[in-house]
Amino acid sequence: MRNPAHVAAYGTAFEGVSSLRIRDDDGTVIAEDTAQGGSNGVIGEFKANLEFSRRPNQRLGVVEAFEESASGSGEDLHLDRVPIVFS
Repeated sequence: MRNPAHVAAYGTAFEGVSSLRIRDDDGTVIAEDTAQGGSNGVIGEFKANLEFSRRPNQRLGVVEAFEESASGSGEDLHLDRVPIVFS
């Protein structure tokens, strides 16, 4: 994966806002953003270009897509993780 990382997927989330994160292999968040997609149970496409805040510490990492809890608890709902290799 290169910088910026183009992330695209399908999903549904509260008010259509899907949260995205990239972590390197030691778990450090190196990029994060949100993307607009489907809502209220309707599946829709979302995509974003995520700029790295710094170089990854490792060669491997993970992209995370999730819905932030509408309650404000800070909980990550429906977390999906996809392994990646940095180039």
